[in-house]
Amino acid sequence: MSGQLFRIDVADGMPGAITKLELSRPLRFPDGLKGDGSGFILVEGAGPLSTVRIDGDAATIETIEEFTGPSGVTRVGDTVWVSEGQITSLMDPNRTGDIPEFRLKSVELPTR
Repeated sequence: MSGQLFRIDVADGMPGAITKLELSRPLRFPDGLKGDGSGFILVEGAGPLSTVRIDGDAATIETIEEFTGPSGVTRVGDTVWVSEGQITSLMDPNRTGDIPEFRLKSVELPTR
């Protein structure tokens, strides 16, 4: 799966030029993305919860914390809530035993 970010220029409500952004590190199954005023909060199916800051044509991705199969993210004040959907485990053909639990976890954002 491709983990890329693009910027789409918009003028008068119409899409314009599309620019592929250069990433500071590869994205691994990006899933949940939420704007936070100065960039984005992002979870990746492979585990990381990160901040994404855009500067020109570059995106700096900084990991805040690792999770197990995160699938969604939202922010309330300085708290980020991450849903762990356990999708990787659920899709594992070699999995045995109980179905893993869905979890909702919170983490405080680091000060900027």
